[in-house]
Amino acid sequence: MTTVDATWTRPRLRAGIVLGPGQWRGEKLVHHVKDPETGCYYRIGPREHFLLSRMDGIRTLDDLAGDYAATFGRRLGPESWQQLFGMLHQRQLLDGATDPEIIARLTATAAENAARSRRGLLSARFPLFDPDRLFTRLLPRLAPLFSWWFVLPALLVVLAIAGYVAVHLRELLEPVAGGDRPVPAILAGVVITWAIIFLHECAHGLTCRHFGGQVPEIGVMWRFPMLAPYCKVDDIVLFTPRRRVATAFAGVFVSMLALVPFVAMWVWGPRGALHDLAGTMLIFGTAAAAINLVPFLRLDGYYMLSHALNLADLRADTYRFYGRLLRQGPGAVRDYRPRDRVAYALYGLASAAFAATVLTLLVRYWYLSLAGWVGSGWAVAILVAEAVVLGALAAHFARRHPRNSPT
Repeated sequence: MTTVDATWTRPRLRAGIVLGPGQWRGEKLVHHVKDPETGCYYRIGPREHFLLSRMDGIRTLDDLAGDYAATFGRRLGPESWQQLFGMLHQRQLLDGATDPEIIARLTATAAENAARSRRGLLSARFPLFDPDRLFTRLLPRLAPLFSWWFVLPALLVVLAIAGYVAVHLRELLEPVAGGDRPVPAILAGVVITWAIIFLHECAHGLTCRHFGGQVPEIGVMWRFPMLAPYCKVDDIVLFTPRRRVATAFAGVFVSMLALVPFVAMWVWGPRGALHDLAGTMLIFGTAAAAINLVPFLRLDGYYMLSHALNLADLRADTYRFYGRLLRQGPGAVRDYRPRDRVAYALYGLASAAFAATVLTLLVRYWYLSLAGWVGSGWAVAILVAEAVVLGALAAHFARRHPRNSPT
């Protein structure tokens, strides 16, 4: 039997192709597929995943058809096989049926899409280096840090730090509220904060690498109005929900552990500049960790909740859920799993309450500030004008960048 014949009668995926577990996107279960040679990620349905996961070069098409019929209650016809192999050829996923020109084109497209995602006026990424080999060398030495013998006591330490800051908040705020911090102390605080954020991102990357993922990029991210390090962990979509949650939580976990020396400096150190610096780092470090865990912002807490619920994109799918529900009625969301209907409904209501609360506080603060400067009448006029401008900009952006439907 020739290689070409074997390719089509006993199909086998190319070496290195990774199939991820299922995630729910609305009413559909999707699986991610990674091709490490081209850098492409694809989404497929459970039926395609079932067949691809059995393409090992040993099973024949008859074997695959029999397994499929036993599981799904129907046999695949010629048209279905043609569509499946057409998709595999288009994405160059089959061993023995690759075209170097198509592989090169797919690689170039993936690189172009990655470069396009880095550019933007309000959000951009600037890659610095590939940390994968460094993380691979470090992991054997750091392996004890991933055991429960370390993680559980460290979690207790993190909770103790958060509790200490909450109990001594007033005392810790005194050096911050003083307003007479010298420039060297401010610069030291900025440098240390950046170092902790860098450790935060490395923790995401090392955890991703620990679970078998690749970490191709560390760099600096511009997200208006902040500039901060980032670590690319796209392979997280190939993990189980528990491992995805652990990878997302690793950053906050390490950020809080990095505050341990500052607790010691604050509790046992002499009064002075270092004592004040320790108090400042405890305040802002704990506040940053708390904000990171808020599930209504697209930060670690949001992704932890999405992963825990095994939902691909909680916010986007919540918008889609409410859009269908409000436009077409309950029948439009009947195909959603019951637990997901509850999750989307509760998350949407909680998000609206959170957004309304934050907006009310911001408007109140801005109104009081304006009223003190220009009077209450002008303050109201300025607020109305700003609301009109922001509404027009939001409408313009929505027309220029409509939400994509799931693929």
